[in-house]
Amino acid sequence: MVIFMINFVLFSVLFSVAVVIAATIINPTIRKKISYKKSISLTTSFIILTLLGWWFVTAGSVIEERILSPIILPNPVEVVQAFPDLHFNQNLVRSAFTSFTRVGVGFLLATLVAITLGTYMASFSCISDFFKPLALVSAYVPIIVFVPLTLAWWGTSETQKIGFLFIACFVALLPLVIKAINNVNSSLVDVALTKGASSRQILRHVLLPVSMPEIWEHLRGVYGVGWGWIILAEVVNAQNGLGYLISVSERRGHTNSTFAVIIVIVLIAILCDKIWVCIGKKLFPYKNR
Repeated sequence: MVIFMINFVLFSVLFSVAVVIAATIINPTIRKKISYKKSISLTTSFIILTLLGWWFVTAGSVIEERILSPIILPNPVEVVQAFPDLHFNQNLVRSAFTSFTRVGVGFLLATLVAITLGTYMASFSCISDFFKPLALVSAYVPIIVFVPLTLAWWGTSETQKIGFLFIACFVALLPLVIKAINNVNSSLVDVALTKGASSRQILRHVLLPVSMPEIWEHLRGVYGVGWGWIILAEVVNAQNGLGYLISVSERRGHTNSTFAVIIVIVLIAILCDKIWVCIGKKLFPYKNR
């Protein structure tokens, strides 16, 4: 354990030094924008170096010759070889669709409640004071504690999984919505009041429209994190879903299948994130002007 900690500390220090040196050489000016072509090149370089490093520490036809055992980290080729079995024998596509539905339903319900409650909490002190304990819970209580709670409330049913995702997304989204509403310039509210606007009109025509681009970015982030929570939602007595496939692969010792499912989750999250960005540009074309 001591040797591992020493090696880990040395690796962290060397990695930090390498990052500082590389950043200074490539982009010496703080916050200076680089060209799109250069950005793509750097991202591609990171992916290639990661794959090469992954292949290097797992290369070898004999397990004993490898730097890392396949139980710890399988070879990239072994991960690719796991996809046919996952697809034909373990319903990978159906499991992905099931997880997508669970995340979508839980996130949608959390969005409806969090935006409504967060808007009123940020606009009216009486409502904010009344629900202040709820905001404190969302700030300090770890998400994982809701797993046993939702199991006690709803058992191992589908409601438990969607309910857990709803709570996890709501807890993360509520303070972000409140922050976005509070960031609206007070002068806009003052102008609306001077024009004789009612509280309802200010909420509908000032606070929500002005804060919506920021809220959209928060929705995008929480939805992406929701794909990380799907593993917790499907870890107990699930009959399908990507989290279920990971649980089965771990019990069978198929680490390559576990990594294959993780790659699927990452690809889905990246695709959804790109869709969020495209929709955001259509809805709020004025944001970056």
